[in-house]
Amino acid sequence: MPDPEIPVEISHLRKVLGGRPVLDDLSLTLRPGEITALLGPNGAGKTTLIGCLLGLLSVDGGTVRLWGEDATSLRAETRARIGFVPQTMTGFTWFRVGELMAYLSRYRARPDDTEDRTWEDWAALDPRARIKTLSGGERQRLAIVLALRFRPDLIVLDEPVASLDPQARYDFMRLLPAYARRSGASVLISSHIISDLQDTSDRFIMMRHGQVMLDMTAREIAATVRRLSGPPDAGWNLDVIAAPGAAPGTAQGAEGVWVRGWHPALDAAAAAAGHAMLPGDIERLFLALTR
Repeated sequence: MPDPEIPVEISHLRKVLGGRPVLDDLSLTLRPGEITALLGPNGAGKTTLIGCLLGLLSVDGGTVRLWGEDATSLRAETRARIGFVPQTMTGFTWFRVGELMAYLSRYRARPDDTEDRTWEDWAALDPRARIKTLSGGERQRLAIVLALRFRPDLIVLDEPVASLDPQARYDFMRLLPAYARRSGASVLISSHIISDLQDTSDRFIMMRHGQVMLDMTAREIAATVRRLSGPPDAGWNLDVIAAPGAAPGTAQGAEGVWVRGWHPALDAAAAAAGHAMLPGDIERLFLALTR
């Protein structure tokens, strides 16, 4: 039975576009109150996955459920629990900023704590400005405000900071985790700017060719993932997850061998074997898994 307490349950998802499988037997679950980073190179299927998750795209196999409901037939009250920020905001160009906020408020109730102006204050937009006159970064700030000012329980962000200036991006990535944890929301954020995600995300999902290559929490990566200068001893019982420049499990490439299942007792064994050993770095691990 689907769990109505789980924000997102995706099982064996398959999506074909142009005769090519863009998502191939993909399964994942998003847990309440968790900030999840969705990483992958261009063409990995991230935006397609988000489209299926939101019910904007039909699926060719598998299931996508939000709080136990099929994503393509959500009740209005369930859909109102979702806040979505696309890569770029389009439409509504004839509105003024304040007019659009007031207009959308008629269709979506704002929580009781109306004094919380976190996102309006961060965006610092002139409510009298017409949307068609806003810059790309200003439109993106508006999209974020429109998605988050109603305190959604599930926040889905597709490259939300790509068009923001450095200060706005820094402030956003500082505010988002505090805001999400204060409200108890679950967050799925897709971004190519990995440095923005390393210190804010609880969990990392890395995709390639429509499949999940790695799904681990930040703590698990820090504790159990290591980069070795050469292949590990078979007796160490480690999983080789990436060996750049070579097929996994065969020989190391220029970047060494990435392993999972490390524990402190192996530190001495690695040193005795002459291995240089470095802790798991999110950006280097992502490059090793997706190149």
